[in-house]
Amino acid sequence: MAKIPLITIVGIPNTGKSTLFNRLIGQRKALVHSEPGMTRDIYKKTFEINNKEFYLQDSGGFYPDKHIITEEINKRIFREVKKSDLVIFLFDGKRELLGFEKDLFIEIKKINPAIIPVINKVDNPPKYILPNSYYELKQDFLFISAEHNDEVETLIDAIEKHFEHYIGTPDKASSIQTRISIIGKPNVGKSSIINKILNDDFVIVSPLAGTTRDSVDLEVKRMNKTFVLVDNAGIRKMQKVKEGTESAAVIRAEKDIQYADIIIFVVDISKRLDQNDMLIAQKLLKAAKPVIIACNKWDLVEDKERGEFLLKETRKKLNSFYFAPFILISALTGKNIFHLLDRAEEIHNKLNVKMKTSHLNRILPSILQERKILTEANRVFKSKYVSIESLKPFFIQFFANTGEILKPSSELYLKKRIVEELGLEGIPVFFKISAKKERNEKQISYEKLPKAPLHRQRKKKN
Repeated sequence: MAKIPLITIVGIPNTGKSTLFNRLIGQRKALVHSEPGMTRDIYKKTFEINNKEFYLQDSGGFYPDKHIITEEINKRIFREVKKSDLVIFLFDGKRELLGFEKDLFIEIKKINPAIIPVINKVDNPPKYILPNSYYELKQDFLFISAEHNDEVETLIDAIEKHFEHYIGTPDKASSIQTRISIIGKPNVGKSSIINKILNDDFVIVSPLAGTTRDSVDLEVKRMNKTFVLVDNAGIRKMQKVKEGTESAAVIRAEKDIQYADIIIFVVDISKRLDQNDMLIAQKLLKAAKPVIIACNKWDLVEDKERGEFLLKETRKKLNSFYFAPFILISALTGKNIFHLLDRAEEIHNKLNVKMKTSHLNRILPSILQERKILTEANRVFKSKYVSIESLKPFFIQFFANTGEILKPSSELYLKKRIVEELGLEGIPVFFKISAKKERNEKQISYEKLPKAPLHRQRKKKN
């Protein structure tokens, strides 16, 4: 199969790279913000021109200073330029050419001569007058407005012409990808976990809180399975976010939760959970997504007895995540890192296999006999039969003797047991309780079905 060409957009901050990236891929992926320096990582996405597939990368804005983050961004830009098949160098047409911008263009062209110089933010391309400073580069420029989609087709034609001998990848496989979103407060090691998985420095790792500014999609293939890992900005209360770009990224991270198939919620197991952790927990519960709790920094817990205490306290505080596996990991040593992907694959497979309602109806009577399940009115809950309404989210409807909701403790117990018996670890269960109706031909009473043995028999309480 032909190699898919790689195209990288390069430029200094605030020239409209992310806007052009979004325009070319046809969806709003890279975060667009009026402040410079919004993009810090490399975003890679596929797009097509006349049924030919290309990889497109949006890079961080180059800036000449010694700041730790800026240095990492600049190194990465040169690395990506070197391995690219084509570079789109973007300039801001509303101002003169800057001195360090000129130097950057010359340096990039030395590294990779396959370059298209593009003047962006040109509101009226036919009448545009190029500032004199740009003539110093002695280039033939394309004039576009990525924001208003003016002359972007001209750029697409130039890309296609550059790759005129590329025949495309007609045999590309269309596989279902599991989208895994890595969520957690700042500085718990989200990017470090991804780096360990990739065995690469694709995502910036820094000791500074708030490094990851956007949701970054990274494709990972393991054991013939494809995952899309999403590294999100650390979520924290908006009152604690001072920088405008960071607040935009926090909002984006919260929205990205809705598009994930599975959430990996990263917590620092070497410390007690704080208010920020609990804020994120609330958001994840509302999202009704499958969740894996990644207890990171286990390597920092030298006293394992204290470690067990911290794990117990973490489970207690996150009691609402009755369904989620808690996995002790270390992004530093690699402990159980790939176990996260294995668990994610198990959850994904479970949700893509149709479950028989009859099986749930067989096991439910035994669960209800283990202990009294009470409604909020203190009545004993009795269900005639149940149906599985949906898998995403996993919704069970009970047709019961009453439409009253359950006591929280009874509801939690029943959900835990259903997760255990159906092997739904990682998947939250939701109930809808309706007063029983007359049965029709499609409704089956579990009283007439043989009881299925439970995986874990419990002694009845007196």
